[in-house]
Amino acid sequence: MPPSTDPVLPIVIVPITGGKQPEPRQLEPPDLRHWQIEEFLRQTGKSDNTQRVYRGQLVRFASWCDQSWLDVTPSDIGKYRRELKRKQLKATSINHALNTLKSFYQWLRRSNGYPTNKPLPTDAIDLERQPEPEAAHIDGDELAQIWQVLQLEEKTAIRDASGTRVRDRAIIAVLSHGLRASEASALNVEHWNGKILKVHRSKGQNVSEVPLNREARQYLEAYLEWRQQRGGVFEPLLESPMFLCQDPKNVGKRLGYKGLHRMVKKLGAIAGIEGLNPHRFRHTFGTEVTRRGVDPLFGKELMGIKSDRVFQRYTKGVFKQVAAEAYLQAIGEDLDES
Repeated sequence: MPPSTDPVLPIVIVPITGGKQPEPRQLEPPDLRHWQIEEFLRQTGKSDNTQRVYRGQLVRFASWCDQSWLDVTPSDIGKYRRELKRKQLKATSINHALNTLKSFYQWLRRSNGYPTNKPLPTDAIDLERQPEPEAAHIDGDELAQIWQVLQLEEKTAIRDASGTRVRDRAIIAVLSHGLRASEASALNVEHWNGKILKVHRSKGQNVSEVPLNREARQYLEAYLEWRQQRGGVFEPLLESPMFLCQDPKNVGKRLGYKGLHRMVKKLGAIAGIEGLNPHRFRHTFGTEVTRRGVDPLFGKELMGIKSDRVFQRYTKGVFKQVAAEAYLQAIGEDLDES
């Protein structure tokens, strides 16, 4: 029988599973710069929102500049500033990026991570000039409109037992004492002793004691009394949230940050006040304590502010008006005189 002329194909064994696994990839050691960023955020005790913004600013700079923090020069900071301007960022955004770098380098030196005999690369960097901010406080006429709306439905709110306006008056009264929206939302019934609110500040770990004026006390007590009368999920237990949702879907749950914002925005729309938000009540409180001559040290404590620079954001507009009034009063004239 003649031999076959068919080619003999090689036998290839293909494993169904298993086989030699690739060597695990060695992870690169973590970037020391990013570890230092996280340490900075952890040790300075910023709020979650502030940490997110600061982290973004510092990571963006670290991605742009491949130098270690110790090797960054004033020239590098200047070039980064020009890069931000080239991207047509607003002066406020550029200044925020520069101020974040300044804060980080000051922390780095305090934590012995930067030589004390070496100037910081941010020392010689000036901020961008920016226009004077518009006054963010709520003037007297606008406040009157807001309270007119809040009082308008008083009888209806009590009659239909919804209590929405009873609650809203208490919220506005509390916001009018300088609390941030997140701080007002985080209040519990136990934080109120009948005269003073214990406010757990959203920025930092401190607790402030904020006294409410007589009118605000009355509004807050009226709301708690309404809750007591309703009972059930509204019963004002010490550990329960101070301000509750009253819509059917979320009734009895804590009124969150977004819900509080929506309530104030809707109130502004009804009152015909454009751009009303909870933070404007905080500005109004800063204006009020300044006009009444409260020591800035006490004003900062009441508002939960540590920095003089930040406090000036809330008082800068009123200083000019108060200065003019003080001068005219000194010479026996009145600001309204023609």
